[in-house]
Amino acid sequence: MIFAGYALKHLGVFRVEDAKVLSRIVVNLTLPAALVTGFRSFRFDAAYLSLIGIALASNLVMLFFGLWWSRGRDAATRALCGLNVCSYNIGCFVLPFVQSFLPVEALIGVAMFDAGNCPVNSGIAYAVVSARSSGEHIRPRFVLNKVAHSVPFMTYLVLMILSVLQISLPEPIYQIASTIGGANTFLAMLMIGILFEVRVDRRDRRQIAEILILRYAGSFLMACLVWLSPLPLLIRQVSVLSMMAPIPSVTMVYCEKCGCKPSLYGVLNSLSLVISLALTFPLLLA
Repeated sequence: MIFAGYALKHLGVFRVEDAKVLSRIVVNLTLPAALVTGFRSFRFDAAYLSLIGIALASNLVMLFFGLWWSRGRDAATRALCGLNVCSYNIGCFVLPFVQSFLPVEALIGVAMFDAGNCPVNSGIAYAVVSARSSGEHIRPRFVLNKVAHSVPFMTYLVLMILSVLQISLPEPIYQIASTIGGANTFLAMLMIGILFEVRVDRRDRRQIAEILILRYAGSFLMACLVWLSPLPLLIRQVSVLSMMAPIPSVTMVYCEKCGCKPSLYGVLNSLSLVISLALTFPLLLA
């Protein structure tokens, strides 16, 4: 799917500008529908609450670390660093591995980790980055205003409340959402392909390498802390695998809103998939 987007761009079928249209479709339509579909079988389990806390803590630590590291640089660079060092692609990456290699109970753990991960990559990270990169103080009112205008975050919030209250949506809604949400992965990967550009100048290569090293070094340190903790084995396994996940595709949408360079965040997303694959297989075999 990534290669199709890349090839069609070079054949003249797509332009880089077309990725902006795809990003709006993803963030406002297919991603919210995919969230609705994912909550169809989700059940809130108090035994896995620690995973929500771990996901939230790791996301926020990495978010503010990225902003601190890029302090003093221009707004687009700060946004690029802050958005790409935090958040994890759970649904399209971690879930298939967990289904294949870990006990069935681990699927609940993955859902709970994503419950702490999703609010950050669906709007909180964008709100915080927008405030800091524009020189604003991070005021609760500013953050709330940003997340309130994030369709994925508001969808997630409503679904989580319904899940806690054990309220299910009507079956036709799930069926329609499943049809629309089924296109999310394809459109997101196609968008990566359209934005992907292997020709980057030396300065951009250094910036890409810096962000990827920050992301994976920080995630590895936090994964080690969780692994050495007294938490149950299954929770530690799910946490470590999740922290090695690649950058979520929705991050590119917020990078575009923050004025980041398309070739940079396209390459970052693509390379993170390769790195995460290289890290995940050894972890599963260990």
